[in-house]
Amino acid sequence: MGKTKSNEHAGHRERMRKQFREQDGAGFHEHQLLELLLTYSIRQKDVNPLAHQLISRYGSLSNLLQTDVFALMQEEGVGEYTAVLLSLVGKMAPKAVHVPAEGQRILTSVDAIPLCRSLVGQSKREELWAITLNNVHRVIHADRISSGTPSETPMYVRLIVECALRHGAMGVLLCHNHPAGSAKPSKQDLEATAKVVSALEPLGIILYDHIIIAGDNTFSLWSNQHLSGGAPEEELLTAAEKEE
Repeated sequence: MGKTKSNEHAGHRERMRKQFREQDGAGFHEHQLLELLLTYSIRQKDVNPLAHQLISRYGSLSNLLQTDVFALMQEEGVGEYTAVLLSLVGKMAPKAVHVPAEGQRILTSVDAIPLCRSLVGQSKREELWAITLNNVHRVIHADRISSGTPSETPMYVRLIVECALRHGAMGVLLCHNHPAGSAKPSKQDLEATAKVVSALEPLGIILYDHIIIAGDNTFSLWSNQHLSGGAPEEELLTAAEKEE
């Protein structure tokens, strides 16, 4: 009986892999994607119930993959290998998804909005990203600086400065999301942004804008005159045209 059950699991897993290969994942529900992923760390067990359990517990695959590895290890049925695998995929995904954005030219705040949306995605937590730009306003890299709660995330000024210096940036664009509210900046957002400007200016690095994403709504601190340290968009256009 045990051997038959084992064969059933093996056959089911092979069918899932075959379907994924042929359809490139199209049509897979979140619990099915998670189930397939779990088969690579849990070899001798039906992981379908665990996949459903975890999706139900965290609300979405995205939320699950953003969970701390030690918190994952507290879940029933999740050992160290599985927790590390899930956390690893969560850490790798943003870097893999956003590599094509490198080299994109940011001429205006409007140009930056699609990139900002792709960075924060559908995250249920506030995330702060720093987009570094070269002297002709092409994207060098996008780095997630922090991930917090549904209502706040820390703005680590030192990490933003280190990020800009590490990439040899001439300019920085910040973006973060407000998953639980309006796109308008809070008092804390404005004060923290001012501190970033003060830290970057002595280094000859400009903070061009800080864009807030809230669902379909966006708010640009530069466009709404909350930020004066960045160059006007006309200057961005002129500087970029010099590359031609």
